[in-house]
Amino acid sequence: MKSIIIINDHSPESEHAAIFALVLAQRLEVNIILANLPVLNLTTDEYGWTEMLPEISNTVAIDSRLMKNLLERKMLHPGFKPVIQELSFSFEMGDLYRLANENEILMVIKGLDEFLPQALLNVNLAINNLLHKIQVPLMIIPSSWSENELKRMVYLTDLRFCGLRTVKFLAGLATCWDANLVIAHASASGLPLMETDQAEEVFNDEVSLNIGYKKLFLNMLNQGEPDNTLKVMVSEMKADLLVLVDQHFHFNLLTQQYFKDNCALYNPVPILIFPS
Repeated sequence: MKSIIIINDHSPESEHAAIFALVLAQRLEVNIILANLPVLNLTTDEYGWTEMLPEISNTVAIDSRLMKNLLERKMLHPGFKPVIQELSFSFEMGDLYRLANENEILMVIKGLDEFLPQALLNVNLAINNLLHKIQVPLMIIPSSWSENELKRMVYLTDLRFCGLRTVKFLAGLATCWDANLVIAHASASGLPLMETDQAEEVFNDEVSLNIGYKKLFLNMLNQGEPDNTLKVMVSEMKADLLVLVDQHFHFNLLTQQYFKDNCALYNPVPILIFPS
């Protein structure tokens, strides 16, 4: 059966992300693997992935407080109750890769304090340690995000390179909430702009027809104002999930706007990053 991995680094951000992960698992009817990192020894300026203490145990569950919290919460839910498995692991020993090989992993969920000065660095470290190792989507849950449902997912891409597998995955996710799924088109750097008529034809004939999700929409971004991408997606399009493909097209622009330039100006929302 498919599972969601929750990264537990014993931080408040991990606990916050895990609560949404449980709701998501209940909606998708998948199981949960709570992956406990060893307790970290951090210097004043460090956060997240460095100076790990030796691994506690590679196979034995450690019955963390977060595990107990999830078990209590799942029993309050009247519907599907996911199996929750708790494991401790280390990036150093290749545990995550083995874990993914032995389980059908749908995605990995990681909590993050988006207001830290090094937040963008921590996202890149998470991408290197998680996304690149097991090649499944990585969802970043910001610490200030307080919702437990998704109503409007926005996938930023160049429509000419819009991956149908990615859109099908998103449509399955959107179905759980009957959410709107929006493909926000902006032409990749160096490529000619698409006229609206051409974009609508590609969207209708090559994307929408093959997906069959009734709430799939196209939005043409104003490509003359790339600096406003985040504002348009979050403030104007009301996105409550931003979807990107790692290092493709507009990835660096949007993540820099989100974590470095404008995070405090908008309500931070989760980001779902697909492997390239």
